[in-house]
Amino acid sequence: MKTLLPFLLSTLLAASEAPVQPDVTALLAQLQSDDLETRYAAMRQLGTSIDPRVPEACLSVLQKEGNSIRRLAARAIGSQWHQIPKDRVPAFTDALKAQLDSEHDGLKNMARRGIALLTRNYDDAMVSRSANNRWVVYERHGLPCLIDTGNETEELLGFGTEAKFRPAYGNKEVKPSAIWHPDKEMVALEIIEDRRHGTLWVWQHKKGLRRFTQKDSLKALGMDRNAPELGIYFISSIVGWKSEGLEFSVSFSVKQGEDFIDHYDQRILWNPETGRFSELPPGSR
Repeated sequence: MKTLLPFLLSTLLAASEAPVQPDVTALLAQLQSDDLETRYAAMRQLGTSIDPRVPEACLSVLQKEGNSIRRLAARAIGSQWHQIPKDRVPAFTDALKAQLDSEHDGLKNMARRGIALLTRNYDDAMVSRSANNRWVVYERHGLPCLIDTGNETEELLGFGTEAKFRPAYGNKEVKPSAIWHPDKEMVALEIIEDRRHGTLWVWQHKKGLRRFTQKDSLKALGMDRNAPELGIYFISSIVGWKSEGLEFSVSFSVKQGEDFIDHYDQRILWNPETGRFSELPPGSR
């Protein structure tokens, strides 16, 4: 597994025609501005930076007004957990703990996320840990980020699309949307492809990442042969791991004549051994 740091560095330093990266030194200076909007704009650009000066600069931001800018600072600190020296971890966790009394859920959740990552205490629902304790998933850059706690490396999971990990919307808890298999090194992930379409990804150690498609679900439901015209939404949600595999539900609409017929909570089982999808009748749920 490659670490995220070299991955991001190679991205930033890619082709010469790539956009010029922002001047981090200038942005760090703007964080000291008396103007809140100037500080916020700078923090937004610094939030995804891998410059090692950013975490320390974020400490002063956490002491100033503005819930949104403090949320961005807390996110940046957590995202650079691997760059913060161990002797500085107490100072950073204390600063994040001071945000836990906030009435702003996004800020509070980003503080929880940062504390979990910095302390390597993965009990908080802002992360999701595998049953054997080796793997941890958290949300970064809108995607699932997978940590191998054995060697403290990490990688972003994705397919190079605009899809986002469900918790990225509203800085929500990760655990409900990243469900680990009770025995295997395998996790189901809820993904939002756009405002009206959602799917599931499944990551498995040594087998990689798989995306569930609408065609997979329609075939399981016996609706693929007629090639129905779908409506404006198609949402997949995790139900849970069963002895036979992963149970999930799909809700969608299909055009019938001039009308659209809704199909709610259609249950499907995916067998990881065979890779097959099958419909679950109501009596078997």
